[in-house]
Amino acid sequence: MDPHLYQASQPLVPDQERVAQLYQLAVSPRNPQTMASRVRTGLLLVAALLLGCGLIFWIAANWQEQSRLFKLSLIEAALAASVLAACLWPRMRVAALFCATLVLGGLLAFVGQTYQTGADAWQLFAVWAALSLIWVGMLRSDWLWLLWVLIVALGIVMWTGRLDWENVLFLGNGSQLGSWLNIGLWLALLCVPTLVSLLPGLRVQGGMGWWSHRAALTCALAVWSSMFVAQIFDFEERGTGAVVVCTLALVAAGLVLSLHGRFQDYVSLCLATLAVNVLLLSAAARVLVSADIGGLLIFSLVGLACLGGSVRWLVSVQQRMRKEQV
Repeated sequence: MDPHLYQASQPLVPDQERVAQLYQLAVSPRNPQTMASRVRTGLLLVAALLLGCGLIFWIAANWQEQSRLFKLSLIEAALAASVLAACLWPRMRVAALFCATLVLGGLLAFVGQTYQTGADAWQLFAVWAALSLIWVGMLRSDWLWLLWVLIVALGIVMWTGRLDWENVLFLGNGSQLGSWLNIGLWLALLCVPTLVSLLPGLRVQGGMGWWSHRAALTCALAVWSSMFVAQIFDFEERGTGAVVVCTLALVAAGLVLSLHGRFQDYVSLCLATLAVNVLLLSAAARVLVSADIGGLLIFSLVGLACLGGSVRWLVSVQQRMRKEQV
């Protein structure tokens, strides 16, 4: 921000301590060099995403016109070029390996589609995550860890068997063992950014990979909230009280950890608050599902109370976090 803000505030704020805080807030959080670096990194990542996805889409659109050898050679050449660019140009290393990770997935999909290995879809994502883990761990970039978390998340979804409405809710095909296994898998994925931050050889710059953590938290909260909703609305057929309590406890733990301590993060807190609102409104709807028009009115009031209370609470927490950073 412009330092003239400090000069303009002097005649308005006589308290010197408040002036110093205002000046620090105005000039210290960002500088032009940091902003330029972030914009350049963002543009490079967008370019890598477009190149990687564009190559895959072009091959899919021209599948019949191109020979098998040409398609395989083109994908392998793109993968080799991306890795070579990462080795020769350090400033483009993150974007180049980001593109290489996407191309690697396209290569595995091409091989599986062309030669019909018989492997399940989730095995493709498992191999994709395992092979890309080599350079993701070496480069220690939060953006690559974000992509890796999304790949693993897709692999877990594919592992459920199919992508119909039942499996979108990650219900484990109705079995208690499947439900508990799904809970454990998503909890393990959520712990990955934390484990990475604890290992000196893998730790990203700044210690914690917040974007990968937020992505893993989003996936986990979506799964646990969906399981909670499905369990309470279909309790007699497939639900167990232990699963309901476990998912509720995990969502609550995500809220508490995002509010205090090492994992304090406002974005994560907003995600956890949204999940808590989903759980509360689902429970209210389950209780009032057999009620008349009065039950609908009560449910509307509960929804308004949850919305207003959440917004007011989040604003107060944001103000407190800003005061702690000053």
